[in-house]
Amino acid sequence: MTDLDDLPSLAAEGPAPIAGVRGRPPAELRALEDAIVERVRECAAADDFAERARVADRDGALAVENLRLMQEIGVTGMPIDPALGSSGASLSAAVRVMEELAYRDASTALAINMHWGGARGLAQMPSFPRRDEACAAIARHEATICGGFSISSEGLDSRKSGVVCRDEGDVYVFNGRSGYASMSEAAGYAMLGAILEGSDPDDPTYVLTVGRMGEPGLINHHNWNAMGMRATGSSDLECRDLAVVKDDCLVGQMKTFQFRRPIDTAYNTFGIGAIWVGLSRAAFDFTVDHAKRRYGYMASSSLESVKASYRADEPWAQAAIGSMDHWLGTGRALLRDMVDRLDDYDDDELMGRDHVRTLYHLRRMSEEVALGAMKTCGAHGYVKSRTLERIFRDLIGGVVMAWKTDDLQHKLGVGALGRPIMISGPGGT
Repeated sequence: MTDLDDLPSLAAEGPAPIAGVRGRPPAELRALEDAIVERVRECAAADDFAERARVADRDGALAVENLRLMQEIGVTGMPIDPALGSSGASLSAAVRVMEELAYRDASTALAINMHWGGARGLAQMPSFPRRDEACAAIARHEATICGGFSISSEGLDSRKSGVVCRDEGDVYVFNGRSGYASMSEAAGYAMLGAILEGSDPDDPTYVLTVGRMGEPGLINHHNWNAMGMRATGSSDLECRDLAVVKDDCLVGQMKTFQFRRPIDTAYNTFGIGAIWVGLSRAAFDFTVDHAKRRYGYMASSSLESVKASYRADEPWAQAAIGSMDHWLGTGRALLRDMVDRLDDYDDDELMGRDHVRTLYHLRRMSEEVALGAMKTCGAHGYVKSRTLERIFRDLIGGVVMAWKTDDLQHKLGVGALGRPIMISGPGGT
C-alpha cells in the first residue's frame, strides 16, 4: 500500500506548475508524430473501417477491430510511449489523431481519448505492481484502460452510486457500481477508486487501484445503449467483493486525488474538442455533397415547389452552408491556435480562461453544424441508410456532455470580471 500523504509531489498542494507543457512536439519528434497521424488518416479512410464503425453503432458495441488497428499503428500508447519522449505524444499530435479518427469513427475516437486520460494518470502515479504492469502493456500498444467514475448509466443520484471498500487485513475489498467506463468492451485494465468504509465522511479516505478486466469480482455489465456515441463501450463496471492486496493500492484523503495538472485537463478536453471538429467536418462534407446532388421536387424553395432545381442553387441552402463553414473553420483554427500557444503561457488563470473560451466556441460549433446539416439536407439526408443519421446523433452526444454551452458562457463572464473560474468534467478539474 502506498500512502499519498508520504509523497509530497502528489499531496493535496494543488496542481503542478505549467512548466513543461507540451502543446508542440520537440523538433526531433515531429516526423514521428506526423507519421502516426498519417497512418491514422490512411487507415480511417478505408471503406472497411467506416463499415465497421457503422455496424458497431447499429449493435451498440465498440468497433473492436478498429480499436485493435489503432493499437497496431501505435495510437493507444501515445501518451506514455517512450519513443515519443518522457511525456509521451504532444497535444498537437493528439488532437490531430482525434480529428482524423472521429471523421470516420467518432465512438472509437472517444473511447481512445478516455483511455489516453487513464494512461496519463496511471503514468504519473507512484510505482506498484498492477500500475507497472498496466503501464508497460499500454506503452507496448498491447492493452487499453477504462475507468467508470460516474453515476451508473441507469441511475440519477450520485449518493446511490459508486464504489466503497473495506479493510480486511492484507487486502481491500471493493464493492459497488459506477458508469460511463468508455473503452470497457476492449480494455485489459480498469482504474478503480473507492471510499474507505468507516473513514470521516467530511474528509473521506480514498483507495485507488487497477483492476484486471475479467478477474473474479470485477464485472462489465455490457449495458451501454446511448443514442449518440453508441459504440464507445461506456458500460457500467461493478465490483462484487473484489479483493486487492494493499501493495496494489494508493491510499490518501479524497482531496489528494481531486486535481489534475493543467496539461492533463487540456489533453482530455481538447481531445474531445478535436472529436467534435472531426464530426463537424463529416457533417459539413456530407451536407455539401448532398446539396449538390439533391434535385427536383422539394429540393428547392418550398415557396416555389413547381420550379425544379438543385438544392445547391438555393440561396437559403447556400447561406446555411456558409454558416456551417464559418463555425467549422473558426473552431478548427481556434483549437489549433490554442494548442500551439500552450507552451507559451506563464499564467494558469489566463490559460484557464482561454481553455474555456476554446471549449465554448467548439461547443457552439457542434450545435450550429449539427442543426445546419439537418436543416439543409432535410428528410432525404436523415435516413438510416446514410451516414448523416449517425453523425448527427454523435454530435448531439457531445452536446449532452458535462460542459454545457450556457455554463461555459457564464464562466467566461466570471473570468472576465477578474474572478477565478474552474473547469470540470470528463477531462478532469
